[in-house]
Amino acid sequence: MRDSGDERPVVVGYDGSKPSERALRWAVEEARLRFVPLVVCHAWQWPYKTPPTSPDSLEAVRRMGQHVLDRGVSLARGLAPRLEVRPRLETGSPSVVLMGESGVADLVVVGRRGSGGFEELQIGSTAVQLAAHAYCPVAVVKEQFRPRVDLVVVGVDGAAPERPELGLAFEEARLRKAPLRAICLGTEDTVGDGDIREVAAHFHRAVAVWEEKYPEVTVETLVEEVSLVAALQHAAEEADVVIIGDRYRSDPVELPLGLVCQAVLRGAPSTVMVVASHRSATSSR
Repeated sequence: MRDSGDERPVVVGYDGSKPSERALRWAVEEARLRFVPLVVCHAWQWPYKTPPTSPDSLEAVRRMGQHVLDRGVSLARGLAPRLEVRPRLETGSPSVVLMGESGVADLVVVGRRGSGGFEELQIGSTAVQLAAHAYCPVAVVKEQFRPRVDLVVVGVDGAAPERPELGLAFEEARLRKAPLRAICLGTEDTVGDGDIREVAAHFHRAVAVWEEKYPEVTVETLVEEVSLVAALQHAAEEADVVIIGDRYRSDPVELPLGLVCQAVLRGAPSTVMVVASHRSATSSR
């Protein structure tokens, strides 16, 4: 939140856990592709219910946090010596701290869970809260040894194909020099009683706009009439990154994060990038 200049960095949450290390490695590459700085952020807080008995005990916890952050910064600089890496040590919960950082970031990257989660936990609370409330796209990094397949997938709501995730997907494909598979999710749940052919035509017109802006990106378009979750999770098995919106038309409006998005975050094997519905289409780059 104190970055100067016009560059919006990639911010990665790092707590020393294996999932956060995988997120850091992914974020290093993403920052290199975007030619922006990387902010390695660690949030620390007093870990006990009772308040600290002395300033020295609180300072000891802060120093432990600083040590964790220093390890993360050292790892990032070792992976990309020419990349500008900025350390950020903040007091508070990881979700609140990273939420604040998302206001000035191009992308926030987190692991599927933090150091406080169980190994069997599919996705942690920080990732879910960020996906629901962050001001910029959020990437949740998944498996450790997933082979790169050079494919970006985006799931587009058939009822609203102009949403910002399509533009972000074209940009990610350009950065990675990878093909893009754009899937129109056109089930009855998302398009109501509308003609699927009309939905498909609307979708292809939206894709054509971005094709003109990104002529170097090879695009495959699909219109799916199967379950939204099934279509996206199947696509995730073949992709490096899946880009989705935070909610679709079928999601209950009272939920901060849509059911489809939650299911994909928990079940997709690839990295998932979530774009908030309140972002404008022009702000994707």
